[in-house]
Amino acid sequence: MIVRWRFPFVSGSPRALAQRVQNSAVVWSWVFTGLKLAIGVILLPLVLRKLSDEDLGMYYVLQNLAMIAPMFDFGFSPSVMRFVSYAMGGADSLQAHGVTRSAGTGPNYKLLWQLFFTTRALYRAIALLMLVVLGLWGTHLVHSTMNQVSSPAIALLAWAMTLLATVLDTYSSWAPVFLRGMDEVLLSVRITMAGMVVRYVVAVALLLAGGGLLSIPAGTLLGSILQQIIARRACLRRLARQPSDEKPRIREHLRTIWPNSWRQGLQSVSSSFLLQAYTQLGVSVFGLAVFGQYGLSSQLLNIIGGVAAVWTNVKWQIIGQQRARHDLIGIQRTYWPRMWLQFLTFIVLAAGMLLFGQPVLNWIGHGKHLMPLPWLALLSLNAFLEMQASIWGTLIATGNRIPYLWPGVAGSVLAFVLALILLHTTSIGLGAFAAGPLIAQSLFNYWYWPRYAAREIGTSWARFVFRGPALPKPQAMAVVEA
Repeated sequence: MIVRWRFPFVSGSPRALAQRVQNSAVVWSWVFTGLKLAIGVILLPLVLRKLSDEDLGMYYVLQNLAMIAPMFDFGFSPSVMRFVSYAMGGADSLQAHGVTRSAGTGPNYKLLWQLFFTTRALYRAIALLMLVVLGLWGTHLVHSTMNQVSSPAIALLAWAMTLLATVLDTYSSWAPVFLRGMDEVLLSVRITMAGMVVRYVVAVALLLAGGGLLSIPAGTLLGSILQQIIARRACLRRLARQPSDEKPRIREHLRTIWPNSWRQGLQSVSSSFLLQAYTQLGVSVFGLAVFGQYGLSSQLLNIIGGVAAVWTNVKWQIIGQQRARHDLIGIQRTYWPRMWLQFLTFIVLAAGMLLFGQPVLNWIGHGKHLMPLPWLALLSLNAFLEMQASIWGTLIATGNRIPYLWPGVAGSVLAFVLALILLHTTSIGLGAFAAGPLIAQSLFNYWYWPRYAAREIGTSWARFVFRGPALPKPQAMAVVEA
């Protein structure tokens, strides 16, 4: 079977092409990513110029404290988006594992309202928990460094504003998450981008005006308030088509959301801890300068992976709706072209990094280096295999099950152990950080879950990848059990 599909931005006229680009969630997501990178390039020199050495140290303390915030989400965001997409697909009810069959009559607004109230209450609870936990730990950490800053009073005020801004930023994210679940990806990206622009424009203005440590948290605070107001109104406008007259059943829906949320949360936390373990091991063995080659190489591959992943990220909500309708053919037709666009984008960008990455760094100067080319190629191969396993895993998760949690955690632990063994028994050096994960994950996770996911949507991996969507066998309509 040959499947023909049109490249997303190919159109008959320049005007039509411009219209498609303007309304493309993919393009706006790329713009959002590029804008974040550009803002970082602008903001960092200002921070270095306007803050004293002591205040710069405090700035990074505050930034590191703010970076803890995503851990408090603990897998709730993808779970909320998934359940909202089911309701948009017409699901009659929700269950902790698996997907109930949809009536197929369009969005279930009663269920959407229930999820709206539940999501808002959930993020309020997360924000309060963060306020207490992060407040206690951060206050202790900041207070212990008071004698090292130019103005302890300003530092304490900056911490208070950072805490408030971080808590509000986390709470304000619930509405964009809900919009994404309703397949309003473009609107969600635009609102998030508007909030980001406000926070950094305010931060830059205050830095130039001498605001010092107060500049960044003040900008974050204002941007979060704007994002919350706009996104909440957008949700209510969409839901107002059918107002709710039912009493919110928040606890009932939280009990439904929790089982797979903690699994995704544990997976994210374990990945964060593993990254910290790699960093600690690499710095202790090689020192900061040499390990920086691995850090820079990994950072570039993460950026490449993020750019490539946009192709599928904007379609998971549609696939969630198709899951609710048990439309396996629809899932295949939505997923297949996006999968290949993601693969090809990664391959092209990674090839460019392999060919031109080090020459560009040499041209820029400052003596920065990527990993040696053989190990960089191996690291790129591992990143590609990790990416393809990840999107197949996300496809499995759209069925409201996370069977790959414990194999994934075990593979990560084995990867670290193998890297440790290779470091101490061979002379491959930084190559251990590429070879260890590649060997460990290739034993099971890199090949098993793609095939598992393909069976779940009624096809086989090889047939689907190389021949495209095909009619599933009748028995494939049954849900594959973990």
